[in-house]
Amino acid sequence: MAEKNPAAGRRAVAGILIALMATTAIGNGFTPEIPSWLAGTFAWAAGGLLIWQVSRAQLLQISFLLLLSSAVFGTALALGDHPSWLRLLDSTTGLLAMLAAVSFLRLVAMGGSTGEESPPQGMIAFRQTMLVVALFGSFINISAAVLVADRLSRTRPLSPFAAQSIIRVFTGGAAWSPFFAGMAVVLTYIAEARLLSVMVVGLPFAAIGLLLVLAEAHWRYRPELAGFEGYPVTFASLWVPLSLTFAVVSGHAALPKVPILAIIALSAVAVSVLFLTFRHGPSGACRYLLDHILHGLPGMVGELLLFLSAGMLVVGLQALVAAEHFQLPAIANFTAINAALLLAAMVAASAVGVHPIISIALATPLLTPSEPAPLLLAMCYVFAWSLGTCAGPLSGINLTMQGRYGIESFRGATRNWPYVAAMYGVGVVLLFLVDRLAG
Repeated sequence: MAEKNPAAGRRAVAGILIALMATTAIGNGFTPEIPSWLAGTFAWAAGGLLIWQVSRAQLLQISFLLLLSSAVFGTALALGDHPSWLRLLDSTTGLLAMLAAVSFLRLVAMGGSTGEESPPQGMIAFRQTMLVVALFGSFINISAAVLVADRLSRTRPLSPFAAQSIIRVFTGGAAWSPFFAGMAVVLTYIAEARLLSVMVVGLPFAAIGLLLVLAEAHWRYRPELAGFEGYPVTFASLWVPLSLTFAVVSGHAALPKVPILAIIALSAVAVSVLFLTFRHGPSGACRYLLDHILHGLPGMVGELLLFLSAGMLVVGLQALVAAEHFQLPAIANFTAINAALLLAAMVAASAVGVHPIISIALATPLLTPSEPAPLLLAMCYVFAWSLGTCAGPLSGINLTMQGRYGIESFRGATRNWPYVAAMYGVGVVLLFLVDRLAG
């Protein structure tokens, strides 16, 4: 027993550090006086304390990402770039803070009558579950996917079929939802693009993706559907995502300049505290919260180190793109054909680990001289974000599936490639329609 005490002590300290990381990251979203690198410092410190409990497979992947990041940074420095080194600390802390905050919802989401109800089964349950992911994922982002996956993996490991379905439906929201980080990036780079127009075109894309997932499940995965236990669509099971959605939408409307990840994270903690206090009183709520900080948060070490190492690679690629001697020729004209080719290139880049934000940062200055139609370029970007995060092994959702549920990110991403290829065709059709309308 004595040998276990130091390990338990390290986990407890790491849990406190993760809580501090989440607190400072949320605070930075509301006020710049709290430096973002502080959250990164807490995150890396927690990762150092918990690295002993990372699996060998994850450790190999993390080591590979760190070595590749070092090589990319070295190349960028040789080309004359002068990166901001503090970005190595904080590039992914916003998403990590949200994941840490959402984990508190498990303290209330799995309680009450929902734990005693028999979960729905079969195709009807699968449809209900995917609708929950699509609807709530569009408002509360990856936290909806985590809530559903947590529920599905409560009594058994999350199956690859369930994981791929959740990923595909969830990433469809990036094509139209204003609550996705991708939409904010696209509207930042293309100031002339109008959100409503992007949503009008992107929503059918997401709807077709949902229908494709349902159709494929019906025709290809009947054995998996037969034993599929879905997310129960009852008031008792939906009050957590409903409450979180209301809090996020209200917070975003009241504070539109605050990053959506910070609003989601704060809303998740607030909802958890509110309902814990209602159920167990103030002292009971404090006991549950402290226990989760000391024993629950350290369990996200897989996500923590994967995101931190992947964030280093993203920062390194951004530095390489910004290097003074890294230049490509500008594109003279931008039509639907160009948009389709660019979309293919961006999705392929994501499939080998390049985050869509890197592709967008690289492509935008090359396209500016041709003065592309804002809506056409915006749709190309949001489709690339949606399909790229689905196909990319280093995307947030695939890394979450690995760190939280043991679905290896590279294998999970490749399982989605046939779906991404089919949805690429849908995206190309929509790009040609947009080009026709814009022309």
